[in-house]
Amino acid sequence: MIEGHVQTVDRALDILEVLASSEKSLGVTEIGNRVGLHKSTVHRILQTLCLRGYVEKEKDTEHYHLGIKVVDLGIVYIQKLEIRRVAESYLLSLAKSFDEVVHLVLHDNGEVVFIDHKESSQLIGMHSKEGSRGYMHSTAVGKAILSALPEEEVRYLLKLKGMPRFTQATLTDPDLLIAQLGEIRKTGIAIAAEENDFGVINIGTAIFDYTGRPIGAISVSGPINRMKEKGLERIGLEIKRAGQSISSRLGYNKPASPYA
Repeated sequence: MIEGHVQTVDRALDILEVLASSEKSLGVTEIGNRVGLHKSTVHRILQTLCLRGYVEKEKDTEHYHLGIKVVDLGIVYIQKLEIRRVAESYLLSLAKSFDEVVHLVLHDNGEVVFIDHKESSQLIGMHSKEGSRGYMHSTAVGKAILSALPEEEVRYLLKLKGMPRFTQATLTDPDLLIAQLGEIRKTGIAIAAEENDFGVINIGTAIFDYTGRPIGAISVSGPINRMKEKGLERIGLEIKRAGQSISSRLGYNKPASPYA
């Protein structure tokens, strides 16, 4: 056993993760089966979690789901992220310049996690809720991050999460994607045209931390025709400059462009 390991805490976290991954509320027996614990042990832990607001019990069904306290913690975590604070003014500037939806994401084990966005005044656009997750192979933010990772790691992540097809334009062949990542690495600008959503194009660039590792990305997303009218090259260059500025403020001190 790892030094400092507390079994009860470990079990409580297992239960929270099971509830988080379930699309419906769960009963004590079902939770116990999923985490490998006797239902009496699960019941005791659930009572404590309910008292603290991390889990809520449905009176009619005797089932459990995550409580509002979990949401509160997530919001506090996101608000305190340095990258979110640093990126704020750049996201606002991009949104003002192009009047399209701007996203900020973090990389988490082969997925992108949307942690901030700025809306467009346009009625038609692309919207992602904060905390939602997306695939990397079909999004500009994901491809921007992948382009800055070693090929061995890229292949591992693609195998881990898979490469499902969302549209006819979605790349589902790792070799084709890796070839594309080589071009993205040269320019620092990633484009995903109708690869995740029909009629939508997103343009993104990676954000690097002080170690030089890509920790996230930013993008501008909108309907293809509208984005083309505003100039894809112009949008890409503005995003790239914003990404470089954010990376610099996070301590990335290599040459002006992190791309070879």
